[in-house]
Amino acid sequence: MNSSINKTLIALLLAIKELQIPLSKDEQTILQDVGQQLDIDPDYWDFIEEQITALIEGNYTLNQLFKAKIRKLDALDGRIPREFLPNLAELKTELFGETKEIVTFDGSSNGENRNRTTQIIDITSTILKTENQDQTTKQLVFLEQISQYVDNYRYFNTYFTEFKNQTIIPTTEPLIHGQTYLLCINISPEPQGIDTTTFPDKTLTRVWNDQETLLLDVAVTSKDFHINATTKKLSLPRTGASDNLIFTVKPHKFDGRGYIQVELFYRGYLLQSKQLAILIIPTVGADIPESLRPPQSSRVIFTTTDLLTNEKLARLPERFLTIDVQVDMQDGTTDLRFLDRTQGNRELVSYETNLQSGLGSAIASVRKKLKAIASTKEGYQFKIQGDMPLLNTWLPQLADAGRRLYRLLLPENKSQTLGEDKGEKLRAALKPDSVIQINPINNPILGLRNTTIPWGLLYERKVIPSKQLQVCQQFQSHDIDCNSCPAKNDYNFVCPHAFWGYRYAIEQLPGWTNEESSYTPNLVWEINNTQPLHINFNVWRDFRFWKNHLPKLEKLGSVKMLVAEERIELQDIWATYSSDLDIIYFYCHGGIDEVENIPYLQLSDEKIYSNTIDALEVNWQHRPLVLLNGCSTGDYSPESYMNLINDFRGAGASGVIGTECPVPEMFAEPYALALLTRVFRGEPLGKAMLAVRREMLQQNLNPLGLVYSLYAPYEIALARAVTHH
Repeated sequence: MNSSINKTLIALLLAIKELQIPLSKDEQTILQDVGQQLDIDPDYWDFIEEQITALIEGNYTLNQLFKAKIRKLDALDGRIPREFLPNLAELKTELFGETKEIVTFDGSSNGENRNRTTQIIDITSTILKTENQDQTTKQLVFLEQISQYVDNYRYFNTYFTEFKNQTIIPTTEPLIHGQTYLLCINISPEPQGIDTTTFPDKTLTRVWNDQETLLLDVAVTSKDFHINATTKKLSLPRTGASDNLIFTVKPHKFDGRGYIQVELFYRGYLLQSKQLAILIIPTVGADIPESLRPPQSSRVIFTTTDLLTNEKLARLPERFLTIDVQVDMQDGTTDLRFLDRTQGNRELVSYETNLQSGLGSAIASVRKKLKAIASTKEGYQFKIQGDMPLLNTWLPQLADAGRRLYRLLLPENKSQTLGEDKGEKLRAALKPDSVIQINPINNPILGLRNTTIPWGLLYERKVIPSKQLQVCQQFQSHDIDCNSCPAKNDYNFVCPHAFWGYRYAIEQLPGWTNEESSYTPNLVWEINNTQPLHINFNVWRDFRFWKNHLPKLEKLGSVKMLVAEERIELQDIWATYSSDLDIIYFYCHGGIDEVENIPYLQLSDEKIYSNTIDALEVNWQHRPLVLLNGCSTGDYSPESYMNLINDFRGAGASGVIGTECPVPEMFAEPYALALLTRVFRGEPLGKAMLAVRREMLQQNLNPLGLVYSLYAPYEIALARAVTHH
């Protein structure tokens, strides 16, 4: 069922809820009939919709309420946070008290296999089949939550005015090259300006406490406009309109479309980002090119639905560096924006750099080096324990490639961008264990030869390539900053601590801006597990160590292993245990299909594609972690939004761990065991990955921990530890 049907049904329930005059007996009977039709055959939607429309149009008050709710849902793009919606069993318990479980002929509970695409239909049908539907809707907690959410949103407004008299410039008019304008930004219950973007108020629900205002950072950047100040503070009241921030802007582009990026931050966390597209003409009175696009338009290209809390913010590492990665809509190149909070809440510094043409080859080079380390017999393919000669053979090559990639990506030595600073403040601010947040905006990997950026392989220390280049023999006896190390400033030595993957915790967060569904998948920080921990273990049976791997995991804590060697077993587990799964673990092959150029995971009998996950329509209610312990599973396809990582996130996963290249089983097995040992204790995932990566290097002289990347918030952890005490 499409989102317009869901929107109609939600609007109907909300409108009935707000009716002050009770429904007539005839209206109640019609609604009961609609409920029966939705239950029996919702595919006859055209007929059902006719009944609903006739009922609404025959009741003036209901009609007005329904239209008002539709307008509000349209402004929200029909998206309702998924956690507001109860499952059918919860709803029936709330309506009827304890209900007797009905078991179907196949042994499953009635409604157990209903997927989330029919969830709103199931909910509506159940409510409408009751008597006195108007009274029923008033008593339901979830409808009150949705009603509050729909009624209390605010808009993220942007609009232009004349510089002298501050007259608002209509969105039907272009801007003129070389003239000065004011860009006004506010958050308000009333829409103003270029679009009707809604502000993610729900994200900040739990940080208000007794405060009446919050300070947000607003960053404005552009390659096509001169802007007098790139960052300002916005005072956001608990309710109502914020103050109006004013930026002075002047288009230096002669003609065509110019773009401005506007981003909102709270304590370094990106809340929302939108891009303004403005038609620029060379002179007053110049012809306006014919176009289907209006002269002024904008679109949201990143929205976070992280639920922030003061308690979490107080104990979690603050993000001092946020990197937005985005495709330039004009020339297809990729831009980076570095938002550096080295001065805490007092200052937000925005750097911008255009990725150079050699980036694709630099990424390929560093991945090729990593793959050679992991997949050749001369490297670590058959070795978990390394030694200094082996490390000296490979790590200098990886550092050299990582340094080239670092210099292409980072704003270091770009004097036009950073002035005299040249990145010194940024490097000084990034202490060991800092969390770096990567926001992939608007499909940022287009043009990068079908690959993500391997951030953990960036090498920030200078290096002199030569046959004499070797790993510092003393790195194991010094801290991450190499204090008192005699080779600290000697670039003939490679220091492993200069790799970002050993120095920092890196989180890559997906943005949710183009969902067609009325559900908004949340970026969550907690796996809602119970005991025992339910692990779906999907395996390629010809691997050597997996049968020994399972009992090791079971010894770590209170766990229930659900093993799938073939696709049909995976399908059965996902259907039966959808509401119980806490970890989805793929211990199997994976890669990119050579013909279709799409990612897959290889079980014993069949490959699992994006379409497979989509067709199974799973709804993982515990927000499980997905661990892809296979080949190149961290590379999602840049040519399609249908990729493995987004599919898992859409199914309800809290996060995904993927790999940058093929991983030998001899390393994959002990790495996963070490990582899950920490995760079972309740340790945050980002912290655990950084610690295991360092342990493997320090204790085993093995650098393959750099293979694993985190596509999730750093702080994801189990709600309940399961380790045996």
